[in-house]
Amino acid sequence: MNITPAFDVIKPGVHTLIQDLGRFGYQHLGITPGGPADLHAYLWANKILGNDSNMASLEIHYGLMTLRALTDTKIAICGAEFGVNINDNPAFNWQTYNVKTGDIIQYGGARTGKCGYLAIVGGLQTEMSHHSRSTVIRDELSEITSSSLYEGQRLPITTQTPAQQAAQSQVQRAVPRHYIPNYSAPLTLGLLPCYQWPLLTSKQQQQLLTNKYQISPQANRMGYQLIGNMIADLPATLTSEGVALGSVQLPADGQPIVLLQDRQTIGGYPKAGIISALDCSQLSQRQQGEEISFKLENPLISRYKMQAFKHFFDF
Repeated sequence: MNITPAFDVIKPGVHTLIQDLGRFGYQHLGITPGGPADLHAYLWANKILGNDSNMASLEIHYGLMTLRALTDTKIAICGAEFGVNINDNPAFNWQTYNVKTGDIIQYGGARTGKCGYLAIVGGLQTEMSHHSRSTVIRDELSEITSSSLYEGQRLPITTQTPAQQAAQSQVQRAVPRHYIPNYSAPLTLGLLPCYQWPLLTSKQQQQLLTNKYQISPQANRMGYQLIGNMIADLPATLTSEGVALGSVQLPADGQPIVLLQDRQTIGGYPKAGIISALDCSQLSQRQQGEEISFKLENPLISRYKMQAFKHFFDF
């Protein structure tokens, strides 16, 4: 497989990362999975390009990124709305574009949502660590997988033949409108209670399910801390154990924390339960101050939704 530089990073943006589906099987070593904050938008970006679901893409937080194309290729833009331009011409969200050598791709600031995805046909071919290209800065596994994009960085892809380039340029694809989420809509997260749910009193359970929370400034890929009416007299810190994506922790201050892709691998705070990976995707697109609430979710329905989602995207 021949590799060629595809993009030169002129401006890296506020916090731009390389993500594939993640790094699995290493949590017992303290290595977090990472992976896309918004699995839905990431998978659509790869799907409309005809990529495999695990092809590494750029995850752009807050925007303000500029790239120069170093070869003819094809990209997809999905996720948060940043007001993207290609050579000063508007590039609309949730669709593919052909780019030529020398083209300039420029991201503005986030308008709706919080993180966007720029996928490249064939996927980015950056260094792998522990069977993944995903960036998790805290884990410091390697230089490439432990740092955000930087000015002057060159992003490699697989070299394509002229015939492949010609075939790809024939068709422009877009995500069907009914699959495009509204990141400005009020968000209710479906809670799947865990074995620690009965440790809460009926009053504490109802308070969690009826509170209207706001997203605090402490909201990132590790987790979202929520602000609302304090849940008092919570159970004491428990013996540390492995934590899953979407775990809803209840620390002593009575403000829930929803753990996300870059979470710690173990923790001792009491947990009410988890939310699904699909709800995690929606939560990751909400900005500081936006309203969040919880409801009890049916485990069978949640499992069916996730199975259908995985089948649709073939992963």
